[in-house]
Amino acid sequence: MHAALIDIIDKLAIEAPDLNDSEVTNTYQKYMEQTLSAKCIILASSYLELQRQHEDMDPHEIINHLKKMYGGQSRTARYQLSKALFKCTMPANAQVRPHVLKMIDLIEQLEKSKCKIGKELSQDLILQFPLDTFSQFTVNFNMNKMDCNLHEMLNLLIDYENQIASQERKRTVMVVGKNSKKKGKGKYAQKRKPFGPKGGVTKPMHNKVKIDQSDAECFFCKEKGD
Repeated sequence: MHAALIDIIDKLAIEAPDLNDSEVTNTYQKYMEQTLSAKCIILASSYLELQRQHEDMDPHEIINHLKKMYGGQSRTARYQLSKALFKCTMPANAQVRPHVLKMIDLIEQLEKSKCKIGKELSQDLILQFPLDTFSQFTVNFNMNKMDCNLHEMLNLLIDYENQIASQERKRTVMVVGKNSKKKGKGKYAQKRKPFGPKGGVTKPMHNKVKIDQSDAECFFCKEKGD
């Protein structure tokens, strides 16, 4: 809606001026045309029953009457939004992007319902992480008094999350490397030596039985003994 039409809605109706002053009359005539345009836009966006109720009212009166009729509903909606925002927590092992985007959306909806939270309080709410993962980021952010909007703050959080993930991967690789070295004795595992003589094949050993031949007769001289 044009800024001039919004200005007409926000202000009280102007009384008709003295018709003898042509300049004032022209200004008032322009005002009446804008008032009629604003009224048509409001009624065109309303239900048929609401159009009948407000057809004899000026734009300012229509808005005030609608606030009285639906002000309670807007208050309930604002309460539900604020409740969801203040209870919004980040689950364990969840990524920071969807969590912060959800909070930004709730904050923007509250501001549209004329509930101004402010940039600093919005940032404080986003930084209320239940995990210790982003504790160092919170300290640095507050100490350096970072001046950025909520979406720029989200980009900083995503970069910080990626740095943490990269450090964790490097730490995991180092631990795996240390464990693999401990499996051998010393720098290299010693090779097992083959059984048997070097350069040949181990032959099976046969048991030899020594027979006592002290009383045996010699085949040549026919005498006993060795």
